[in-house]
Amino acid sequence: MEKIKELIGLLLADFELENEDDMWTALQLAVDNPKQYLDDNEAEWLLEADPEGIVQYAVSNEIGEFMIIGDKIDEIHELIVDELEGDLPAYPYEKKLNAADYIQWVTAEIKKEYPELELIEIGDSYGDNIQLMLVYAEDVPRIKELCEALNIRCNSADEILKF
Repeated sequence: MEKIKELIGLLLADFELENEDDMWTALQLAVDNPKQYLDDNEAEWLLEADPEGIVQYAVSNEIGEFMIIGDKIDEIHELIVDELEGDLPAYPYEKKLNAADYIQWVTAEIKKEYPELELIEIGDSYGDNIQLMLVYAEDVPRIKELCEALNIRCNSADEILKF
């Protein structure tokens, strides 16, 4: 549980949590009684689909409101712009970017305005959505290390959508 707490602390470094005790209680349940956690969250299917991904699901589920989640890159761009309070250029429709090209473009734009931040992909949406977060660039190596230890998918900006 200490690794989960450290990871969430790094992921949510700039966010104020209103129901922090509830989140820790839910995550402790996911660790101690994964079946009950999945039942409580109507995700019993995960026991068969990805039994090793329960912590990954729980972390994403509990911090989902702080994540940038979408299945279309222009929607993702709007969420990133909102999170950065409008300090990025509008989505470049004229460039006709695919998802990987968009990530490369938006990463460069973020670096210009916010060199201390990095866009990462975190967790598995178990669907078509892409799950991203803006985190402090200096924390990315530790975030990746913790994710690897917890079996949580995590890709830095240069790895997002690369197969």
